[in-house]
Order: sequence, then C-alpha cells, then structure tokens
Amino acid sequence: MDKVCAYLGPAGTYSEEAAQKYAGGTYLLKPYPSFDSVFAAVADQETARGLVPVENYLEGSVNLTLDLLLKFAAAVKIHGELLCIIRHFLLARPGQKAAQIKEIFSHPQALAQCRSYLDRYFPEAARIGMSSTAEAAALVAQSPGKAMIASQQAAELYGLEVLRAEIQDEALNITRFLVLAREDAPPSGRDKTSLLIGLPDQPGSLHRALGVFAAAGLNLTKIESRPIRGEPGKYIFFLDIEGHREEEKMAKALQKTGDGALFLKVLGSYPRAAAPL
Repeated sequence: MDKVCAYLGPAGTYSEEAAQKYAGGTYLLKPYPSFDSVFAAVADQETARGLVPVENYLEGSVNLTLDLLLKFAAAVKIHGELLCIIRHFLLARPGQKAAQIKEIFSHPQALAQCRSYLDRYFPEAARIGMSSTAEAAALVAQSPGKAMIASQQAAELYGLEVLRAEIQDEALNITRFLVLAREDAPPSGRDKTSLLIGLPDQPGSLHRALGVFAAAGLNLTKIESRPIRGEPGKYIFFLDIEGHREEEKMAKALQKTGDGALFLKVLGSYPRAAAPL
C-alpha cells in the first residue's frame, strides 16, 4: 500500500487529473472502478491514499461521497483537500463536424456544468449521462453523430479530436477533492475539521449544536444535511469548521456538542486548501 493513491478511474477522468496534481510523482496512481472501491482500498490498506470529489462550486455536493464518509467513518479519515479548476472539452471521432452531433455523453456532473453552453450551441442534441469515461469514449469513437465532454487528456488517450475547448459555463469551475487516509493530518496552523453529527428530533437541537461553535469563535464554513437510510424524515449533518480537533477550543466545542448529540464523528482535521490548482 505504501506510496499508492487510489482514484476513480479509468484513465482520463478528472479524478486522475486531480490525483496527478496531488501526487506530484510521490505516489503511484491506481484507478478503481467506483467511489466505494476507492474508500475500501484505503480502509483495507490496499493503498495509502485515496482521492474523491466531494463538491463542485457550481453544482454542489457529491452526495455519494458524503454517504461513503459516513459508511467508512471508522476506518477512513480525511487527510487533506485540494481545489482543482475543471476544464471541459467537447470530443468526437476524428473528422466529425460539430453540426453533425446528435448525442452528447458525459458524467451527469459534467453535463450540468456545461448546461448553458449546450443550450446555446447544441440545443437539439440529446444529453446522455454515463458513469464511465472509457465507455463513453468507446461509443463516441465508433459512431458518427456522437460527442462527449471530458478532459483534454481523454482526447489523447482515446484517439479523439477536440471540437470545442473549455465549454464549462464558468471559467472558475472548481471541484473540491478530499484526500483519504487511515489517519488525518497533524496541526498545520491553517486547518479545517470535518465532522458528522446526529441530533435529537426536537426543537432547537441544530441551533444549540451550532451555537457551541459560534460561542467558541469557530468559523463554520459548510453545513450539509443527508437523509438517514431506513429512517424516513431523519437526517444527519456534515459540518466543516475552521480549526484542528487537537486545538483546545475546538476540542472543548466538540466535546460539548457531542454531549447533546445522538452521535458525533470527527471525519478528520487537515490543512485547508490554498489556491485552486
């Protein structure tokens, strides 16, 4: 497992691009077929690190990642984060003309991040969500009238041509990725703590929980609710708070909040990402 980093494959995905930026030659990159398998690789110590997207600043959170953070909370911690600028390219088989495109394939998140562009320039083309870059590339390479949204690297890997470059609706299309490990990171002086909390189903419980962090002067940067499977109408909350769990005021706030909660799990403390890569 030493010096191996798992990511959502196959080759040519945006997760691979992010992993390359994170690894910087330090880790051997290994693709896995699903988010669940990336988490499992870290939990089972097949790899030292894993990398998964958790949030796009245009389209919001990746709910599957949030659900898996809960599922693997006992074995996997957040060790770091990075912000990546995602650039989308419209790819097709060599010689294909833009005017001939009838179907556009990609991951649903990528299609959503290019919605306005596609509405304007390809309003009649069907948009088809795919989970696999490789599967989409195979369809596009073999058939006329098809295109896909992917990275520029995917064009080189799968022998496709770039029809249109950087078609994302916003120039700063940023996705936040989490670095997974068996342990979180030591204090750096500029940290973030992620946690999930279950609260009693009674008036004011969320207000009281958040008030603890406000009273301690801790800045809450994100809150997200997710339904509890098998318990309709009940939710857990994911929080990001500036500071490290080992710092005194954070440790006291976590203990006080936990005393009034059904459960509280610290998912990890880790350095906050600086500028997008």
